[in-house]
Amino acid sequence: MSEDFVYKKDDEADDYNERGISYFNVMQYADAVKEFTKAINIIKTDPDYFLNRAMAYYSLKMYDAAIKDCKSAITLSADRGDYHNTLGAIYDDMKDLKSAMNEFNEAIRIENDVPDYYYNRGNVYWELDDRENALKDYDKAVSLNSSDAVFFYKRSQLYTDLKRYDDAIKDIEECIKLGKNPEYFRAEASIYELNGDYKKADETIKKAIELSPDDISLKSKKYEINKKL
Repeated sequence: MSEDFVYKKDDEADDYNERGISYFNVMQYADAVKEFTKAINIIKTDPDYFLNRAMAYYSLKMYDAAIKDCKSAITLSADRGDYHNTLGAIYDDMKDLKSAMNEFNEAIRIENDVPDYYYNRGNVYWELDDRENALKDYDKAVSLNSSDAVFFYKRSQLYTDLKRYDDAIKDIEECIKLGKNPEYFRAEASIYELNGDYKKADETIKKAIELSPDDISLKSKKYEINKKL
């Protein structure tokens, strides 16, 4: 009988957790917090419940509560890199870059083959003006997952900042291969413009306009480029 009772408690907690996930997925974060809290009140030893509630608190910008729940999850299961990655993202949002770096380092120590961890740590390095290490982390993220345009796009931004325009163009071209987003063409046009190749910039911004003909900002960008031709 006691075993049946424990099973029912677990089942009920899982139901609340699933409801919380459903609310979270439709961005009803306050309701998600309520459901995750119900799950935690029944089972206080499941780290995923705490992490889920942390994500809901984080989405509500309730950072202190989110940090507390992340730490609870880590206490219950110290060998999960994603827990440290989530905590690092919260610290990064709060501009506590030292704490963010510590958490991303820990996530990578636990799981050294997850591209998002390197990408997130690279962002912190860049915020700290350590472009060399930021580039190394973006390189690692790309090497681990070359099918995610986000990694190429971010690295292209860093290359642009470093005035390595040819490398920046190559990364944007990879983004375009993965998906013809007008924003990629806009970014590419801007790089050509910075490099003084206004003809290429004009050709590229035309491609963006073809994809999004009603975007007034793209037409404005084309006008700016044309004045330099």
